[in-house]
Amino acid sequence: MTFESDPSLQLTQDRLIGVSAPMQRLYNLIHQASAYAFPVLITGEKGTGKKLAAQTIHSLSQRKERAFVVADFSNLAPTLAESELFGYEKGAFAGASQTRWGQLAFAREGTILLKEVGDLPLHVQARFVQMLEEKEFKPIGSTHPLPFKARVLATTSRNLQADVERGAFRRDLLLRLTATQINLVPLRERKEDISLLVDYFLEKYEGDQPKTKFSAAAIQHLSAYDWPGNLRELRKIVQQAVELHPGAVVEVCNLKLTPELPDDRRWAANLTSYLDERERHNIIQALRDSQGDKSAAARLLGIAESALQKRLQYYDL
Repeated sequence: MTFESDPSLQLTQDRLIGVSAPMQRLYNLIHQASAYAFPVLITGEKGTGKKLAAQTIHSLSQRKERAFVVADFSNLAPTLAESELFGYEKGAFAGASQTRWGQLAFAREGTILLKEVGDLPLHVQARFVQMLEEKEFKPIGSTHPLPFKARVLATTSRNLQADVERGAFRRDLLLRLTATQINLVPLRERKEDISLLVDYFLEKYEGDQPKTKFSAAAIQHLSAYDWPGNLRELRKIVQQAVELHPGAVVEVCNLKLTPELPDDRRWAANLTSYLDERERHNIIQALRDSQGDKSAAARLLGIAESALQKRLQYYDL
């Protein structure tokens, strides 16, 4: 099942693809969420398609003809987050040479997506909670409130509950954002969709009649991979195949991937190396999610902080 036949999805070039059980559950949750105006928090690893899921919710909702505004905090300096979101009046601060609308004003009665909401500074979180309560906000330097009527969607690849526990995210904001929560599973948990996704990306990069093909062995090889970069990584692999082997059949030898599990003939010799690689990856991810806080990272991993310290030394992290 896909939403490709829905004309409202012309909002985006991409669409949700998959027939796996996790995707079927996702479709149902998105249909339910699109029928209401409650905030939705969309969680999942990086590259799983969280923004696309948010766009789909908007496209299937009664607000589909209105604005869909993305406020991305993942690469935004904390000092700019407030002005980017709320806007400002001319002369509000040094360098404010003219009045500028923020993303909230542009959203009007449509939908605003808070992308990587966990990166939102605490003082801006406080202002956002106040706005949700009062249904209005003031640009920086303004004394005149503006109405807020947009629907709020948010995405995160972080453990916001852990952020709440260590004081990096407001509990009251998390409660407001999780009226509905949707979790996108990583690609490694829906590998039966890989063949469909490869065909979709081939069509995306070559048109309606793609000439480049992936052999059955190549698809099997892709299905054995762990996909730490999820859909984003698969799309890049297909794009590279189209660029390097246009019109040809892509074989296993053309793919530079590390199998999810070592080959049976080398399994015993490579098991320790494989497990070390997986553990190292998990530790790095936990440290990223906890922004370097070792105590929080240890809690995410379910181990003692002293054990984490030993593993950091072992992996020279």
